[in-house]
Amino acid sequence: MLRAVAKGLTTTAVFFLFAEIALRGAYFVRNAMVTYVPLPYALGDEYGPIPPWLDDLLILKNDSTLIWRNEPDVRRTYLDVFSPVRTAGDRVALLRRFTPTIPDEFRHNPTWEIRLNSEGFRGGEMPAARQPATVRIACLGDSWTFGMPVGQDHTYPSRLAEWLRQERPDTAYDVENFGVLGFSSYQGLQLLKTRVLDARPDIVVIGFGMNDSEVPGYRDKDIISLKNRSAKVRIKGAVDALMERLESYKLLKYEALALRFRPKPVGEYLKPAADARGSGVIDYEEIEPWTRVSPHDYELNVREMMRLAYSQGARVVLVDNELWQASPYRAVLQKIASDSGAPFIDSLSIVNTARSEIEHDLETRLDLTGRPGNVPSAPEGTTTVVFRAFHGNVAVPRALSIVGADPQLGALVPNTVAMHDDGEEGDQRAGDGVWSFAASFPPAKTISYMYTNSGPAGEWIGLDVPHIRRVSVPPAPDRRPVYLPIETFGRIYMQGDDWHTDAVGYDAIGHAVARAVAALH
Repeated sequence: MLRAVAKGLTTTAVFFLFAEIALRGAYFVRNAMVTYVPLPYALGDEYGPIPPWLDDLLILKNDSTLIWRNEPDVRRTYLDVFSPVRTAGDRVALLRRFTPTIPDEFRHNPTWEIRLNSEGFRGGEMPAARQPATVRIACLGDSWTFGMPVGQDHTYPSRLAEWLRQERPDTAYDVENFGVLGFSSYQGLQLLKTRVLDARPDIVVIGFGMNDSEVPGYRDKDIISLKNRSAKVRIKGAVDALMERLESYKLLKYEALALRFRPKPVGEYLKPAADARGSGVIDYEEIEPWTRVSPHDYELNVREMMRLAYSQGARVVLVDNELWQASPYRAVLQKIASDSGAPFIDSLSIVNTARSEIEHDLETRLDLTGRPGNVPSAPEGTTTVVFRAFHGNVAVPRALSIVGADPQLGALVPNTVAMHDDGEEGDQRAGDGVWSFAASFPPAKTISYMYTNSGPAGEWIGLDVPHIRRVSVPPAPDRRPVYLPIETFGRIYMQGDDWHTDAVGYDAIGHAVARAVAALH
């Protein structure tokens, strides 16, 4: 019996050994053929499990002090898929795809590249010693500083360096990008202590906030302390870490999780209770134990970063980095700037101003400014708003539709409320590619909605970018209809995705920082 058991165990071990070798070989060959790495976007960021063959293409690794950091010496070219698709499943399928080729529907999407140096920071190698008469600027932050989702030369630190060369050609500047994806102010403070201050910067540009506000169920400051756990817990952690190194185990785990994964229908994200962050006030005092960094700790972290920078004779510039209008972290940063006199770069204001200019320019170009449409007066106590969506670069075989939770917007049933490009129902000019729809709502009501393109009634087909559009209904002047700014199907003005601005926004932010730096030095 013992010999039989031993033989069975040996056979099993040999089988898994060969399976491990085969999987590692298959993954190596597969990833060696990868040209573009897709970053699929999903509403609610719900991708489900990540295939194990993508592990070697990730650019973050665990770190005992920083929780994680960028991998060194990485070169990647990413495929931009923040774009319209036929179905939401197409985006997830792109992530699950083992064949290292790009489907036809994504083949013409733009790409962007990253190059990380030997320390894992985006840019060239950082000189150990500062050159004489050179002003060294350390840009410390998260994915805004890193530069998601734009190419190497379009990050705000890169644009800052270029703007300084143009506006202060008499001064030599060395701009270093210390941005790390997903970093909070807690991690930023640790990085400042362990690396950035060693560079002896003259100016430290600090940009955190968007990740601090995440509510994942843990606090960043508790992660490191968990390493001092009981022996039993440490042993379990070591076993788990060992298992996670086995490709056969990871594949079995992935398959099990993939079978259980049930993505929510698109309409679920349009319900008021499931709206994305920013739709209401969040009590961070109540949920502090589950928040990565509370507003209170955020303030302590930023002030400590500033104190340490000042102690070395450096100056500080504070950069807001959130697209969330109601963020309490922005107010904290503004208070710190006011108290300290440090320059404050209001990125949200920069983005919103540029967005308004885009909307105005599009309306002017299409000759729709002030053009009346056939819309009845609003019922008493309501405002009739006219939603307008330009088709942009997307063909519209039948019609654009609008869908939201409100009954007037289809009550979450897609492709049932068709918009007009025929000069009727609020449309200002027939056949100009601007699709319109009029509906009446109480003033100040927040409407969440999406657009779809020519799909079958009741099916989530012909989807816009994975983004929930919102508008707060304005009051009606003399009960006349209010024409909302013209949006564009397949595009969110001044945004590269749901969380970051685009290359134009980073350029404007870099310019604003350059002006602040010039005033300081």
